[in-house]
Amino acid sequence: MNYQVREKIFRLGEDNDILNDAGQPVYQVDGKVLSLHGLMLVNDLSGNEVGQVSRKLVSLLATYEISLAGGVSAEVHQRFSSPFHPKWTVTVAGGADMEMTGNFSGHDFILTENGQTIATISKAWISLADSYGVDIVDGQNDLLILCSVLALEAEQDRSQEHNRGVGGLGVVGGLGGLGDLMKGPL
Repeated sequence: MNYQVREKIFRLGEDNDILNDAGQPVYQVDGKVLSLHGLMLVNDLSGNEVGQVSRKLVSLLATYEISLAGGVSAEVHQRFSSPFHPKWTVTVAGGADMEMTGNFSGHDFILTENGQTIATISKAWISLADSYGVDIVDGQNDLLILCSVLALEAEQDRSQEHNRGVGGLGVVGGLGGLGDLMKGPL
């Protein structure tokens, strides 16, 4: 299934729309502006919360927690690796781990499980707001993969803010910690 994760042009926080391959909205993401955890609520079109993505405050490297309405939970965390070729792991409670690799600074990466590609993600370069194409192999947990992409997008935004000297709440200096000092570019 193909999706498009598109940031809203006029937004506060990590607000996104997730569209299907026909361009129809499927999910709406409400990024909570004043949340220290960078909380993002994923809602279906009826307004029901179907997932949450939040950043762990205390971790050596960037880590995000995902919880879905069906009881699935996962953790997206950066692994120790080369700053030029970072690797991320999606650890699913009671399931197989997934690995994200690729060109994170170019926003082109793949998600694999047991060595098999289950999703490809790429950024649209000609767009007013950030937009990602997500192509997911049939039979996967689409919502879990989409939430993992949201976590990476949030970390990319956080890293850009940190590099500009602006924190997560829009203040100079930010709320960065040891994880921000140790990580390389996405």
